[in-house]
Amino acid sequence: MVSLWTQLELDPDRHRTVALVGGGGKTTLLYALAREARAAGRTVIVTTTTHMFPHPRLTVTGCAEVSRLRELTARHGIVMLGVPGREGKLSAAGTAAACMQAADLVLIEADGAKRLPLKAPADYEPVIPPQAAAVIAVAGADCVGRPIRSVCHRPERVCALLGKPPQATVEPEDAALLLASPLGGRKGTAPHMAFRCAVNKADLAPRAAQEIQALLCARGIPTLTTSFTEEERGGLCWF
Repeated sequence: MVSLWTQLELDPDRHRTVALVGGGGKTTLLYALAREARAAGRTVIVTTTTHMFPHPRLTVTGCAEVSRLRELTARHGIVMLGVPGREGKLSAAGTAAACMQAADLVLIEADGAKRLPLKAPADYEPVIPPQAAAVIAVAGADCVGRPIRSVCHRPERVCALLGKPPQATVEPEDAALLLASPLGGRKGTAPHMAFRCAVNKADLAPRAAQEIQALLCARGIPTLTTSFTEEERGGLCWF
């Protein structure tokens, strides 16, 4: 089976810090990438520049000292870095530069979408560290055929980007445009960063997922389609 890293045309040895943005399954994809990297013998730090729930079976630390992080990654293989905060979520701790000194790979959840499949970022989003070598913009294929106001985070910004009213349905072309736009999924991606897309929940809308993938590939953006079982969502069964 071809790895997710290979399908995304990313090299874990070269793209050592990867930020995930957008909606529609960022966390699950992040853990899937971490699982593959660990299976290949790499150490991984999972962290956030915004907020994310801690994985119940991964070691969590709020200490960003390089020596402590090295100790923990050597012992556990995968470590979550973040400071416990409101609603039980972790908030940012340390820097990507420090993490890169302590692990082979750093995977960062750099955006939020309120569990909705599609979004357009606010002025202050996403929060991509300058050390990121790659950015993956994620969307859920289940957004297609449903009203913007029902499936989009920050629907007013989505409407402005698409030139559509809130009651209009999302088409594959809309999802592709939002993912590829420098005001959408590509926002904050510096020229030195590899840009990729992932269309999740392909099992729920296979035709839509394929259409979005084809549109993005036609733009020269390597794009992955994924589907995860209920048990796999959130990476709960992998660690």
